[in-house]
Amino acid sequence: MLLVDLDPQANATVAVKVNPLEVPTHIGQLLADASIDPHHALYETYYHLHVLPSHVDLAKTESGMKATDLHALKSLLEPLQDDYDFIVVDTPPSESMLTASALTFANEIIIPLQAHFFAMEGLAQAMEQVEKVKQGLNPDIRVVGILPTMINPRTNISKTVIDAARAAYPDLVYDFGVDYSVRHPEATLAGIPIVLYDPDHSGAIAYKRLAEVVDGQA
Repeated sequence: MLLVDLDPQANATVAVKVNPLEVPTHIGQLLADASIDPHHALYETYYHLHVLPSHVDLAKTESGMKATDLHALKSLLEPLQDDYDFIVVDTPPSESMLTASALTFANEIIIPLQAHFFAMEGLAQAMEQVEKVKQGLNPDIRVVGILPTMINPRTNISKTVIDAARAAYPDLVYDFGVDYSVRHPEATLAGIPIVLYDPDHSGAIAYKRLAEVVDGQA
């Protein structure tokens, strides 16, 4: 599997123990210079995940992007597609040129839904952006699931948000989710996925279930 970190914050890069400030080649450089071979930017973790890392300079790359650049990500990832069963692209949390580039390349979307007060507004915006891309740049794209995350079962707001999402998108919200837990940031700080850091943790079990669902949809 290939993980592509398309978020300038580089959280996905850090989470797999790659230091974005030390990588010689990153996704921003690939988007800015089509002559660079993307294989030169690949990193492999000890658990055999391949990563195209992000970097803070990706924000500068995005600021210079034009509408004609939206296919740049697709062009650099297509030669890698035959090498992997799955390519997962982590995008910025808001509408942006980088997110639009990812939607232009992707064929399936999973939207994480943090169970907090403003979540439904963000979810509606995300669905809107997918629909815009579907009508123009990528007619084959589709949302295959909405994953509730950061769930606090002790608060009413989590239940309210998830119930509202299920009412609005009854066929898309998964019947499982990821509870809030300090184990998640601990795993991130260790640079180890929660499924390896604490395999029996409820969050690890939820992500394993997500992987089984995705694998079944492929």
